[in-house]
Amino acid sequence: MSQAKEQSTVFQKSRFLNIKGQLHDFGQPKIMGILNMTPDSFYEQSRVLEQDQLIARASELINAGAHILDIGASSTRPNAQIATPQEEIDRLADTIQLIKKEFPETLLSLDTYYGAVAQFGIDQGVDLINDISAGQFDPALWPVVAKAKIPYVLNYNRAQQNNSAQSFLKEKGIVSDALSFLSEKRAALQALGCTDILIDPGFGFGKSLAENHELLQKLEHLHLLGAPILVGVSRKSMITKTLNCSPQEALNGTSILNTLAFTKGARIFRVHDVVAAREIILLFEAQDLH
Repeated sequence: MSQAKEQSTVFQKSRFLNIKGQLHDFGQPKIMGILNMTPDSFYEQSRVLEQDQLIARASELINAGAHILDIGASSTRPNAQIATPQEEIDRLADTIQLIKKEFPETLLSLDTYYGAVAQFGIDQGVDLINDISAGQFDPALWPVVAKAKIPYVLNYNRAQQNNSAQSFLKEKGIVSDALSFLSEKRAALQALGCTDILIDPGFGFGKSLAENHELLQKLEHLHLLGAPILVGVSRKSMITKTLNCSPQEALNGTSILNTLAFTKGARIFRVHDVVAAREIILLFEAQDLH
């Protein structure tokens, strides 16, 4: 067995997640394709505002190799306008049911930090809740997730609700702070009965450019939390600011950082560009390095 395989086996302590009574292996690479039901997401090509566009985009992502679709109805770009729970629900309308009907074998994640929106999504059939806030923006969210026994993406978020930066002390360093933050939140979730958890390092979300890159460089330390790691760097500012490019020009940078994350044990990749992510996985599989 290669060293990379041995590391992956050690790191993935809780690789299986229970989704509606079925175990899913999140130690195996998975691609999460992004569906934005918003008028102002930072990457314009990811926006879908009409139902026919939504189904077409979902089909495109799935045919390209997406295992999970992540649908969101509120932008989380820095200083974005904050949508209310009802605005998110109105934007979602019956899209969740439509997607589940058209693509019943594909897992569907709902990107929200509101308890009411999560409950709406759960009632409509979503399989996971992807919360960028780590339960910090709406205290109603965690009880909803725990009651539904649905997997939850826990994000290392040090930003305010509109994703603008805020000052906080990091005397222990970014990795130690991440471990402390995520350990505390995970324990609180488990106390409520939510045990199927994925970890998102939360690139962006209140961290400096240097901190984002340091966190990625030391990503393997987050395996101490014993949960699968989901990485979402797709076309983000840690790429565009470093390369001095636009989000439209950031695909190559995205692939480079996702490749680095793969070598450090990340296995779920939230992306706008499924084909490029799939190529990374296929090439690693060909080299027998995963």
